[in-house]
Amino acid sequence: MGADDYYELLGIASDADPATLRQAWRRLAERWHPDRAGPDTTFVFQKLSAAYEVLADPVTRAAYDRKHGIAKPAPAPEPTPPARRKAPGTLLTRISRNLDILLAMGGARRADDGLIELFLDDEESTHGGMVTISMRVPVRCPACTSGCASCGSTGAIDELFAAWLAVPPEVEDGTVLHPSVNLPGMLEPVAFRVRIGG
Repeated sequence: MGADDYYELLGIASDADPATLRQAWRRLAERWHPDRAGPDTTFVFQKLSAAYEVLADPVTRAAYDRKHGIAKPAPAPEPTPPARRKAPGTLLTRISRNLDILLAMGGARRADDGLIELFLDDEESTHGGMVTISMRVPVRCPACTSGCASCGSTGAIDELFAAWLAVPPEVEDGTVLHPSVNLPGMLEPVAFRVRIGG
């Protein structure tokens, strides 16, 4: 056993985690404590205590490792999720329309949770693309005062809005898409849920 090798002294690997270190220390302290093993083991117990004290503190452990040239194995790289492919610049013309027309032709519907469900066919969902849907949305009345003629004192007016959506290739059913930009002062954000097979 190397006199200065605290890892060897405690019987652990240099990359042992704190729980493993504690477990090794308890086992050795129980075995070598002078009250249990006799006064002749005091020196061994003191060496074990010194080793544990250094290795249990992350700062002193790092200094010990540097001094003794102990290299830690590099942590395993985090698995990176597959990159989500960007939507191609192709316009999906079948569903790039006014919302009222899409609702009337069955290409979209309003869901109970406030989202607008957008029905894509298999080819559209596989290849993806850009979609623009025009609609009227409520925005804060910019000139509102009491008795405002623009909004009838409701505080909101309807403005024409073109929602630009990027549909990624291989989009999954149920994916929620948000417009790339909202109108300033928009009172109710718009979002679309993809439904495949429409």
